[in-house]
Amino acid sequence: EETGLPFTAGEIVMTCGAAAGMNVVLKSILEPGDEVIILAPYFVEYCYYTDNCGGVPRIVGTDEKFNLDIAALEKAMNPKTRAIVINSPNNPSGVVYPDAVLKELGSLLRRTEERYGREVFVLSDEPYRKLIYDGVEYPHIYQYHHASVALTSHSKDLALPGERIGYIAVNPGYKDKAELMDGCIFCNRTLGFVN
Repeated sequence: EETGLPFTAGEIVMTCGAAAGMNVVLKSILEPGDEVIILAPYFVEYCYYTDNCGGVPRIVGTDEKFNLDIAALEKAMNPKTRAIVINSPNNPSGVVYPDAVLKELGSLLRRTEERYGREVFVLSDEPYRKLIYDGVEYPHIYQYHHASVALTSHSKDLALPGERIGYIAVNPGYKDKAELMDGCIFCNRTLGFVN
């Protein structure tokens, strides 16, 4: 409802939290040697998740206000780039990426895909999404990039850290969502997560 998009059960995979969801998606999309851009400062486990799936973490700094540095991201993009992880509100900086910055990111990703003939995924790690105050708006990633996936957990917003309840939500407008969903469902089982 919050996104305004026509989500169905066909775009959702229940997971053991956002960490499990991130591992499942990375296992589904990465080939050995693929690069995953991680924005600094970052949740340290992103590097381990990427390594665990045969990927190569590529750390890219943010600007002085901890927002995306589009010029630095453009320099980091290359034929091996497969995904970028965004975390908004960010852990540890607390920054919520605004609409204008996410529009620039979407434009950069379209140019990158055209340049290298390769799809680049946006993985939006969102466990803090409902913990926003003072009227700050939260722009959902789906409107900015077709190959976008949100991962979330209720360990923060419902204060249920021991329950490990979360989900993967694939953009309903993503043209290859059936294949991605099949991969996520399969990897959810082969990685040993039981829901």
